[in-house]
Amino acid sequence: MKKAAIILISIILVAILFSYSALFLINSDETIVKIDSDNDGVYDDEDDFPDDPAASIDTDKDGYPDEWNPGKNQDGNITDLTLDAFPDDPAASIDTDGDGYPDKWNDGKNQSYSTSIPPLEIDEFPNDPKAHKDTDEDGVADFYDINDEVDLSIGIKILDFKVTSRVDILRWAQIYFDIIIDDNVTHRVSNNEKPWWVLLNQKKTVDTTPFYYDIPDKTDKKTTKIEIIMYDYDFFIEDHIVDISDIANKNTLVLIFDNEANQITFSGESEGSEGVLWYDISHSEKTIPDIDTYEKTYSWTFNNKNWKIYTEIPVKTYENYLNANVNRMPQNDRFAPDKKMAAFVTTNEEVVQDIADELYTLAKENNYDQVTTANFILRFVQENIDYSLDNETENCEEYWRFPVETLVEQKGDCEDTSVLYAAFMDYLGYDVALLYYKWEENSERVGHLAVGINLSGDHGEFVEDENGKKYYYCETTSEATIFKLGVIPDYPPQIKDDPAKIIPI
Repeated sequence: MKKAAIILISIILVAILFSYSALFLINSDETIVKIDSDNDGVYDDEDDFPDDPAASIDTDKDGYPDEWNPGKNQDGNITDLTLDAFPDDPAASIDTDGDGYPDKWNDGKNQSYSTSIPPLEIDEFPNDPKAHKDTDEDGVADFYDINDEVDLSIGIKILDFKVTSRVDILRWAQIYFDIIIDDNVTHRVSNNEKPWWVLLNQKKTVDTTPFYYDIPDKTDKKTTKIEIIMYDYDFFIEDHIVDISDIANKNTLVLIFDNEANQITFSGESEGSEGVLWYDISHSEKTIPDIDTYEKTYSWTFNNKNWKIYTEIPVKTYENYLNANVNRMPQNDRFAPDKKMAAFVTTNEEVVQDIADELYTLAKENNYDQVTTANFILRFVQENIDYSLDNETENCEEYWRFPVETLVEQKGDCEDTSVLYAAFMDYLGYDVALLYYKWEENSERVGHLAVGINLSGDHGEFVEDENGKKYYYCETTSEATIFKLGVIPDYPPQIKDDPAKIIPI
């Protein structure tokens, strides 16, 4: 009986072990139990959603999954998850219209938490993929607004008038005005709904409020037509139009307001064969100030010639990068150091593109070939950016700058000049990589960053990736010696060895 009981207990234990085999993995060497609670093939300690089989990865740790597990979708989860439209940015996750602008910030977040470059902006029109912003706050998205910097409106005021020729049998006239907008909207200007009685050649001052016309925000018209007609009232016959135009075969004043430029040209006085009109036109001003800019002049020497270019960099653009919520030591990032380092190469930044275009134009005008152009732009970086260590300029061990920051501050060390040069060359179509070196010196970790350019032919010293692809070395710093493409400096000697990483851009 005792033996039978032991056998029964053994069978029960084996059954329990097999029933939980999908949830537990026992490592006999380390006696570590791995659990997969949702049975999705990813252990709980690696699963960002351990109780939901539909998803497992949440890169920015904001509670929204990057993607669905194979064969799963939103219908298949049990915790009502929503896919993250911004998987690398913890500040936001939802983008209903899929236009790249978030509907709202995640709980407890705002733009200062955004790790995107430039930072994310909230979508003011979350259900319209064509629109996201209303700059002039007129309720119409910039995409549809003929002028997105101002809520368009015009004011027309009659100031004075004078009748200079007889328009009636007697030497007086009975005057009123019509203001017509786009041959449609009409506004009458009169003396309390009656005409003004004036003698011939008598200047009359009109004390009335201006007529304001709000130009439709969704108009597709580039201009607005304003017509002012001066009438002499007649009791028995049709009212006479008093000629106040200095244009032949015209008797009314016609003005054109430019909706796109928010401007109008007028003299304030119009005289025809029968009368004179004095008037004023006003219009709404911009609701946002002009963007302040840094005015930068860069100069350098190359091929025994002095060079100089001038550019303006918006302060807001610089501040966006300066305040970016990113890891300024990306080489030490735990999860994706290569990706984080490459993200500093902001090829799509307009400031970078404008300067690169200007440099390329100068090179082309001087018939520089591909290699000479690369050296020409390399010299621009070397001579315009003062070499400065981060512990001197930022009071910290390491601080990676974005290209715009470096261009404004004109200082930095190897990583700053390298990502700047890489951004220029990548935009111009060169095959570029970051060359990252690291070693220990006096028990401290030391690193260096340079740029590699893949070119056909023999152009000096190079490094090779694991597939044998050659990248010619480009030293972007210049403390004392200026180096050309294909020259690896003798110091520090560690860079004569292969780089720790070759990161294609």
